[in-house]
Amino acid sequence: MGTRSLTRVIPRQEGLSFSEGHEHVDKSVVNMYRQFDGYPEGMGLDLAEFLIDFTVVNGLSNPRSTKVANGTGCLAAQLVSHFKEGPGQIYLEGLEGEPSDHWEEYIYTLYPKEGEPTFISIYDVYAKECIFVGTSEDLQTKYDD
Repeated sequence: MGTRSLTRVIPRQEGLSFSEGHEHVDKSVVNMYRQFDGYPEGMGLDLAEFLIDFTVVNGLSNPRSTKVANGTGCLAAQLVSHFKEGPGQIYLEGLEGEPSDHWEEYIYTLYPKEGEPTFISIYDVYAKECIFVGTSEDLQTKYDD
């Protein structure tokens, strides 16, 4: 059985701690389920690589750049497009209630903000604790061999 995970994108906002995003699926614009390789050295590093040098903006001046997102929704759409390569493995889940019944082990939450690095949190569902908060570079430093 694979290590399953959820990935969410929540716009950064006052009063919402990076370590509590897993509790706020209702604030997310996407809830992406990954069936295999959901552990930090898998999905975590894949997310970090995806986010390296990514810039979130409000209005596009160079729409041909592949590392630019025009807001949170644009980043979420590019995230799904990046990871979904064919049938299976990646699914979109509902945005209400608790994690689904797919036995997710990790919940990744991305917190984009215009002009600033996107922060990532990793919540370990079984340990019931946030095990990481930081940028993609921080995540690579922690989990990359």
